[in-house]
Amino acid sequence: MKERVKGLLQQINFIETDMEIQKQILFSIPEGNREEMKKVVGTIAAHKEQIKKLRARIKQVDPEEYNRITMLEQATERFRQLSENKKWVEVVTLNETGHCSVMLNDGSCIECLVKARDDKGNWTVLTLEGETKQYPGGLVRQ
Repeated sequence: MKERVKGLLQQINFIETDMEIQKQILFSIPEGNREEMKKVVGTIAAHKEQIKKLRARIKQVDPEEYNRITMLEQATERFRQLSENKKWVEVVTLNETGHCSVMLNDGSCIECLVKARDDKGNWTVLTLEGETKQYPGGLVRQ
């Protein structure tokens, strides 16, 4: 990844962090304080616009990396949607452990960013390639 792209991603991360803080501030403002609410909503909207511009710069600087980031975001959203109706009993992330993979009964190994086993023994995986996959528990070695 190009250094310039890393810098842009760091900027986006800082802005997203501040946006989350602004959202918490918004929810803590008393109901009748409309002016303060408008101010915070304006800040959040400005942050969203900044992120949009930074993402456009990433696309311009490194279209391949932009596509990879977009694919990972879509897979992450799909993983989140699948998670809504599941009760996870085990979740492992690459960030946590430094290694994350699922070994299938056929001997193949799926490297992943996140793997999660639900209460029925089935696995949902977010791969390094940015795909969200599901495996019945009977296909996965324990």
